[in-house]
Amino acid sequence: MNLPTCQIWNEDCIRGLAERLDPESVHLTVTSIPFESLFVYTGKNEDLGNNPSDKDLRAGRFALNLRFFAEQLFRVTATGCNACIHIQQLLAYKNTHGFMGRRDFKAAVVDVFGAARWVWAGEFVIPKDPQILANRLNLHSLQFKSGYARSSTIWAPAVNDYVLVFHKEGDCAVPVRPLKHKTNPGGWIDEEDWIRDARGVWTDIDEIDVLDGARSNRCRAKFTEQEAEKHVCPLQLTVIRRLVRLYSNPASLQPDVQVLDPFMGIGSTAVVAIEEGRNALGFELKDSYHRTALGYVAAALRRVEHRAREASVPTLHELAEGRAEGAGRSRGRRRRSSA
Repeated sequence: MNLPTCQIWNEDCIRGLAERLDPESVHLTVTSIPFESLFVYTGKNEDLGNNPSDKDLRAGRFALNLRFFAEQLFRVTATGCNACIHIQQLLAYKNTHGFMGRRDFKAAVVDVFGAARWVWAGEFVIPKDPQILANRLNLHSLQFKSGYARSSTIWAPAVNDYVLVFHKEGDCAVPVRPLKHKTNPGGWIDEEDWIRDARGVWTDIDEIDVLDGARSNRCRAKFTEQEAEKHVCPLQLTVIRRLVRLYSNPASLQPDVQVLDPFMGIGSTAVVAIEEGRNALGFELKDSYHRTALGYVAAALRRVEHRAREASVPTLHELAEGRAEGAGRSRGRRRRSSA
């Protein structure tokens, strides 16, 4: 029984990528990068999100460190493979940025990755619920009140999430062929799956489709009050699952396949990769998140092992059929002996 493998290091991913992973050893990256100056995950200097860029997203310390990350990620990624980077556009505030509106974080990330030789292949859009955002962030740009008590000219669409797909040019050593076809009977997605995904706007994603610890009281109890306030909901499991199934082979077809999450958080990408029969790698700088991720990974491995054992045990019906078939062969041998 060959189970998926998983390794998550409790350290900075930029140094970790450079020191721990070989060139061309990663076959897919799925991650949500820290958003510049938006959330504080740790107080550590290595934390990418602790590097502000002020008004110019491309010129500050955040972009510089993101460039180091993109270059190391390019080095460890196998030719022909993809990195799927989850981001959201950022709001601008007058007291911080001198104006109210949006900062084009997506364009900045595309520029930084392009400078590291990645090719921007496209994006998937994940719409957000505007009323949840309006209430959570107290945004006048989304509130009903702006349309009857202020001026609707300050209304603006919700800040949606994006998964940017970056490609390392060249041919895959082991092509990924997921689509079921008469010439490809081993595929694992059908044409309807691709039609849904290829639209590029995934309107069917449940915002709370996450590892249950991301919002549960049981998980929050593991953190101090200060840490719990900084704990941000991870990428939805359905999003990760679609990306893993679109862009990577299972280990049954490619035994050395590795799905990487350099900002592992509580382990969502690793759990999905394991459930989908892929090996997983990752880094997580925050100690409490790292501990939680290891727990989720251990549980996922137990589930996969249990399913594998169940699949290897014949059912009563199969046992009965086997006995009947064996008895038939035995009678046939006796008849041939009598003859």
